Amino acid sequence: MATVTIDHSPAPSRPVGAAPPPSSRPPVLQPSDTTKTPSNSPLPDPNLVNPRLLINGACIYERHLPGDAYITARVQRLQHGYYSSAAVSNQDVNHVDFLGLTFVFHSPNTLSHRFKAATIRASVHGSRESSRASSGGGRSRNNNPRFLMHAPHLLYGAVSPETMQWNYSLSGSLGFADLPLIASLSPSGGMNGRYKRYEMMRIQGSVRSRKSPRGRKYDVEAGEVVWSLEENTLQRSGLPREFTFAMLIQKPRADSRVHFALEVEPVLQSWCCSYPGLLLGLPWYKPVRRGPVDFREQVGQRFEPVTQDRGFNYAALESSFDDYVQMPGRKLAAGVGNLLSLSRRVQWLTKLRYPPTVEYSKTTMRSDET
Repeated sequence: MATVTIDHSPAPSRPVGAAPPPSSRPPVLQPSDTTKTPSNSPLPDPNLVNPRLLINGACIYERHLPGDAYITARVQRLQHGYYSSAAVSNQDVNHVDFLGLTFVFHSPNTLSHRFKAATIRASVHGSRESSRASSGGGRSRNNNPRFLMHAPHLLYGAVSPETMQWNYSLSGSLGFADLPLIASLSPSGGMNGRYKRYEMMRIQGSVRSRKSPRGRKYDVEAGEVVWSLEENTLQRSGLPREFTFAMLIQKPRADSRVHFALEVEPVLQSWCCSYPGLLLGLPWYKPVRRGPVDFREQVGQRFEPVTQDRGFNYAALESSFDDYVQMPGRKLAAGVGNLLSLSRRVQWLTKLRYPPTVEYSKTTMRSDET
């Protein structure tokens, strides 16, 4: 038998002014002022797109497609400036315009109609005076407008892995019995295999010479930018619904009449097959003619600071030019300069040589929500 005695005697009172007994819990560290508001934290770039300042700009492209699908392009931002930097060996460019275009690929029912791929072509043409000057012996790259920069260069969606495994076996038996002789043959064999496949949404842009109808001699260098967009073939989620591309356009003069041409060649997938190009080329599926882009005016959010009579210096952008590309979701990695380091990181993660990834969505970071 065991006896347990519990003493309910009152605890000794603590004298007034005595220090409290030390607690066994560790003290809670209060964040200092430097932790709350670090002084060395980088400030956000004020020239990045502010969502509160986004309004519907002039529509320069509109197209109706089968399945009540629509493609539109609007001018989001058009600002004047120049390009000057002591770190660049090239000469300063006095007349440079920033142009941001917002594209919308809208399909009401993506299960029956979705945008599988698309090719976007943007080109700039000069006035008749500049073309005559270039054909009259004074041919120079400064007589025609050209693309100085464009974004994006390379853009990838979330990687979707797919594992495929197969087994193949062959067996058989052959035997006969004839007393007192008995023989039997039972060959068998088999093989198996397994491999992984990785797919992602791809967007790539490149600048190239704009072909002249008068021959290769009169082609305009860097007069055209082409973007190719491909969906994730495993998820079959289509292209992003809305995105913004950016470009810097060099003009011969401040008051140059620059003609901006835009072409979009979509690949529309139905529930059984893709629509042929002949069907999409019918008159009621062709793009509607809209007003041209007036490069003598300014549209949208301004760049700061601005130099008098010159505008903003685009060589002094705090952020990378690729940061002015807008996509739905969160961008994890992008840019041309860090592709090598990012690809090494992906190789270490996936043990395969695949390019870096950019995941887009609102919550789950998967490209199936784009």
